[in-house]
Amino acid sequence: MQVDYMIKAIAESLLNDREIVFIGLNSFIPYIASFMARDFYKKKIRITGVFETDNPEPLILSPSTGNPNIAEKGPIFTTYEAFDLAQKGKLDVMFLGPAQIDDKGNVNISVIGSYDKPKVRLPGGAATAFLVPLVKRDIFWSVKHSKRVAVKRVDFITGSFANSNNEAYFVTNLGVMKYSREERCWITIAVYENTSFDDIALNSDFCVKPSEKVDIIKLNEEERKFIDRLDPYSLRSSLES
Repeated sequence: MQVDYMIKAIAESLLNDREIVFIGLNSFIPYIASFMARDFYKKKIRITGVFETDNPEPLILSPSTGNPNIAEKGPIFTTYEAFDLAQKGKLDVMFLGPAQIDDKGNVNISVIGSYDKPKVRLPGGAATAFLVPLVKRDIFWSVKHSKRVAVKRVDFITGSFANSNNEAYFVTNLGVMKYSREERCWITIAVYENTSFDDIALNSDFCVKPSEKVDIIKLNEEERKFIDRLDPYSLRSSLES
């Protein structure tokens, strides 16, 4: 599954020791990737999220990453406290799965089309506008990299990192990109063993360039087994359908 490459890319390359990582609602890929970083790659990260528990032991993946049963796996750490950390500049990583993202530093999870008469009304921003510019590293993700997602200009700006100085990454089923504010462009830093930079370029409507060295991410059997242990019912596969 392509989502497994996304999980490895995040766990191995984008999460680091001594970081506080916040996982949002229904975030299958960030959920597995965060626990993989901590428990498989042995990174000393602190995991929290909408399940409002501080660095819990993982449960097998359920239909919602807000599963209240995970509260029994560690001490309580509320979402309000995570927001306070962000405001103080102490929240290291946040994940977000936007419906659209552009090369101007904007994300959209509000509407497709005009705001007054949208073609599709999406779940909405929640705290996106507040958190995106404050978190030290935004990791955006999409399992369906296409010109409908990677757009020249989002239909509605739910949140923006354009005027922040934080890091922004975009992880998709085709590869991993890092945002360059100097070039106003997404720089491809990694692809998978079954994808290429050309795949990313052909399926993007925004500015995208290759880095001087583009890494190739591969999966081994032990990594696949760890991912399957956290998601034995393969709920992550539903994202690709």
